[in-house]
Amino acid sequence: MPISLYFYSALNAVKTILAADFNCRQSEFEEEGIFIHHSKELPGRRRFPFREKSLSIATMGRGVVVSCSIDRLGWCDANLSQLSRNDIFTPSAVALMEEFVKKDGQTITGPDLKYICTRDVFKPFTPDKDIEITVTDDPKEIEQYQDERFPNSFSYPNNQILVIAVARRNGKIVGQAGAQADADTLWQIGVDTLPEYRQKGIGKAMVSALTEYILQQRNTPYYSTIESNAASRALAASLGYQTAWIELYAREIKA
Repeated sequence: MPISLYFYSALNAVKTILAADFNCRQSEFEEEGIFIHHSKELPGRRRFPFREKSLSIATMGRGVVVSCSIDRLGWCDANLSQLSRNDIFTPSAVALMEEFVKKDGQTITGPDLKYICTRDVFKPFTPDKDIEITVTDDPKEIEQYQDERFPNSFSYPNNQILVIAVARRNGKIVGQAGAQADADTLWQIGVDTLPEYRQKGIGKAMVSALTEYILQQRNTPYYSTIESNAASRALAASLGYQTAWIELYAREIKA
């Protein structure tokens, strides 16, 4: 199926943001090869905490871009530059990186699949009648709904949550999803449902509601899931989301 103009435009916007994230040229995502750069806190990057000890890798299907702190450039060049695009995301390569960053109190997260959705491919979903989904962008209500039972709906506390969807069954809150602006036009959706209410379409309904809201704001919704989470991947695909890039990165080990 040929790529639509809407999706092509969204991919180009993502490429611009990733180029700022990884301190690289946009064209490197379109060329074959492994491209290694030192990380910089550049304008236009996603609003994630900037790590002085960094190691991140991303591909949009062709070129692989590695961004790392200056003191890690030598190791990345010696250990990653000769790998192929397919090899660099394999368990053995991830284990090698894991061993390298462990001495700095870090672990490797991913590979994560990053999906985006555009209005021409979006497939809205309506839940069963006993499930009520409400959406609010009122800051006071959003603050009220920041419930510790739903940590995945508020992944990055430093980023402003702009809209939230709440799922109720018989008046009881059973799930929440939040959307935050990781970049001005790229909003990430996080979702959580209470364990006993999963596999009932509730998470899908909340993601659908937030996707519709974000698209109405003329922004691009994106959704992230680890490669092994088949249920989460199926949810994204069922709403029309398509893979835009793959990413892994080093982060601090949680105490």
